[in-house]
Amino acid sequence: MARLFISVAKLEALTAANKVAISGDRLDLTDLGRSFHIVPAVRFLGGGGGDSDPHALVGLVKSEEELAGMGADHMATSVIYVDTAYEVQQGFVGKTVR
Repeated sequence: MARLFISVAKLEALTAANKVAISGDRLDLTDLGRSFHIVPAVRFLGGGGGDSDPHALVGLVKSEEELAGMGADHMATSVIYVDTAYEVQQGFVGKTVR
């Protein structure tokens, strides 16, 4: 099953170019003929202010549900997990619709 992370900025650009169609929680990539069930998520870019990554989150994608389960606090482009601030990119994670 294919997974996809798409940032809010990229999704807006693809929508403006009529390359995607969104209906509820379904994203259709019209040029590729592929569909995904999407949920809000973030991609960890780095430690805020150059902080280290003691929790090994940089590069990972976590859904809002996963963040809540971790006890992380998400606000706009940052996530605080335990005692570390992270810079994140907002978007959606999707799984292929069969």
